Amino acid sequence: MRRGWRIAGGTVAGLALVALGALLFRAGLDDADKWASVIGVFVGLLGLGLSGYGVVLSRRALRSDRQATGVRVTASGPRIGARTAAASASTRDGARHHVAAEHGGHDLPARTEIEASGDRAVAAEHICGVVTTGDHSPVDNRTIKLEPGTLRAPAEVDLPAKLTNVSDGPAAVFVGRESALTLLDHELSGDRARVVIGQVIHGLGGVGKTELARQYAAANRERYRLAWWITAENPERIQAGLTELAERLHPPTASALTRDQAADWARGWLQAHEDWLLVLDNVEDPAHVRDLLGQLHTGHILVTTRRLVRWPGGVRPLRLEVLDKVAATELIAAVGERDRPGDLPAIEAIAAELGHLPLALEQAGAYIRESRFSPDGYLSLLTARPAHMYAALPEGGEAERTIARLWRVHLDTIGERDPYAVSLLRVLACYAPDDIPRDILGDDDRPMVLDALRLLHSYSLVRLTEDTVSVHRLVQAVVAGEDQTRTASEEGPAPDLALAWLAGAWTASARLSPSDRRLRRRVLSPHVESLVRHHSIGGEPREHDQIFREAARHELDEGNYRRARTFASHALAIDRAALGAEHPYTLGSRGNLATVLMSLGRLEEAETESRAVLEAHHRVLGEEHPHTLKSRGILATVLRKLGRLEEAEAELRAALETQRRVLGEEHPDTLDSRSSLAIVLRGLGRLEEAEAEQRAELEICRRVLGEEHPDTLKSRGNLANVLSTQGRLEEAEALS
Repeated sequence: MRRGWRIAGGTVAGLALVALGALLFRAGLDDADKWASVIGVFVGLLGLGLSGYGVVLSRRALRSDRQATGVRVTASGPRIGARTAAASASTRDGARHHVAAEHGGHDLPARTEIEASGDRAVAAEHICGVVTTGDHSPVDNRTIKLEPGTLRAPAEVDLPAKLTNVSDGPAAVFVGRESALTLLDHELSGDRARVVIGQVIHGLGGVGKTELARQYAAANRERYRLAWWITAENPERIQAGLTELAERLHPPTASALTRDQAADWARGWLQAHEDWLLVLDNVEDPAHVRDLLGQLHTGHILVTTRRLVRWPGGVRPLRLEVLDKVAATELIAAVGERDRPGDLPAIEAIAAELGHLPLALEQAGAYIRESRFSPDGYLSLLTARPAHMYAALPEGGEAERTIARLWRVHLDTIGERDPYAVSLLRVLACYAPDDIPRDILGDDDRPMVLDALRLLHSYSLVRLTEDTVSVHRLVQAVVAGEDQTRTASEEGPAPDLALAWLAGAWTASARLSPSDRRLRRRVLSPHVESLVRHHSIGGEPREHDQIFREAARHELDEGNYRRARTFASHALAIDRAALGAEHPYTLGSRGNLATVLMSLGRLEEAETESRAVLEAHHRVLGEEHPHTLKSRGILATVLRKLGRLEEAEAELRAALETQRRVLGEEHPDTLDSRSSLAIVLRGLGRLEEAEAEQRAELEICRRVLGEEHPDTLKSRGNLANVLSTQGRLEEAEALS
């Protein structure tokens, strides 16, 4: 019909155009122009009217279409189920809906279409279920037929036999945890059957929390009808573990319930039954399991976590520490299958290097076993390439269970919460692992430092006291290894910040009394030594490099000659790289090293260094420069200790003559040379000359420094030694 109207309209329009053309032809050009203007106006008005009419028609068509085709419901099949058809419904906005329709028992054609009018309307022959429409309606396209009584309540489902999903058996080698396992067994026992007994095992990643839980589950498999293990790193995995539990306990839940409904069903089952063990492994946040713990009323719950935080009431924490030396050594030997007595020293050294951490020890033992490698060889690799060894994966092992990978995940998690905490941990990795003073950290950022320390402590990556921080040496090694890979474009490297904080504390200690300063620097010195490994050498002199020279002198005075040599060697390397071989600072550092070598008894090396320093001072500074004279005294002392007393006397007399002329009789360097000469003369048996030199020195010390000055007291002791050698014991005693 619409097509006929279109043909008629076209014919009328054509005839009108022909008539109009004939009229204009007969009217002539002048009249045609007038007629054309008039006709144009009428045509324009007609077009405007037609346009308005078209808009009205289109709106009516759209409204009619919405009312007629809101939802199409299609049911198919000759006869479906017990007089029920499952229908799939769709609306114009693309939403899909599930419709259950009852068809009264008669046969249907192969495909039946039922149209419903109205916005988002649904139609079927008979509706026997719930139909939902809308943008956010739940969608489930499954059609499920369950016999009456198939899906049962949690309390009605009992276990015909024991059920467990703890598939990984406990480790064959389990040492050093007997007391922890006994304590755990005691805490999860007794007559508290009607109360959920929670036990949290927390500690550093790799310390053996998961293995202890496995050992407990294996040792008590006869005690529980259900032992269920959930990897509880986040709420999604906890929910998935409960859903799986529901499906294992009552298979119809897999098809009849959604995942959330199945998880709720599992909670209901745990509430209604006893004699079960639920292990929540590697819980990241107590909030993730707080509701679960509050909903349960029977059974035992065992939680493992690296977080040292507040847990809900009734949940008792058990902190797991690293193994002791004996157990750590036994673990490496057993896993590595190395029981020869000759291997014991190297195995003990490996255990110490790995900080007695069980996961690292097991990783080392597996490497030794699989590579048929000696413990000595592994120790050499561990020292030379620690980052590679921490990442080495045993055959068949999980990549996430290597030390490097495990803590990388920890650091990523912490970095998302507080990036400053990771930066602070990188600084702490540059210090010695134990007893880092908290008051040296942060300068003006103390509140940020406190927040970061709390977070790191909650993840068991640091240990805190009121005054100190301690970090496991393997955490330090992994973090420091990663810090070395950071690009220069990133914020200043951690070693520079660690040095700046420590140098500030060292400089501030100079304002303390001599005794307090010595005590303070005893605390700081181990961390200076650790910084030597992280401190780069080269380029321009830096502000805080002097700490290594000062630390060398401190340790020399303390008698810690090995550490003094470390500092003196590092200071010399810094000065050579930054200032050149003959700069006065470089020569001074070389003289300090010669003194340390002499104290260590390495006299030949000390002589070589001191002669080289003296020659350079002669050449660069001249014969009478105080540095030249001091280096001459160092050489004389080395020669004396080598037993070459005549050479020592010659050097000292030459130095003393110049010092008297240039520095004066009362200069401390002059007095030191007189004292050294007296010692040499006593060694040569020339006791009267030795006594004369010592008495002259003591008289000047008393006059210039006073009776109680340390140098005066030292001079009195030297004179007493000379008198004692002469057999004049009463006089020597009077001076002592």
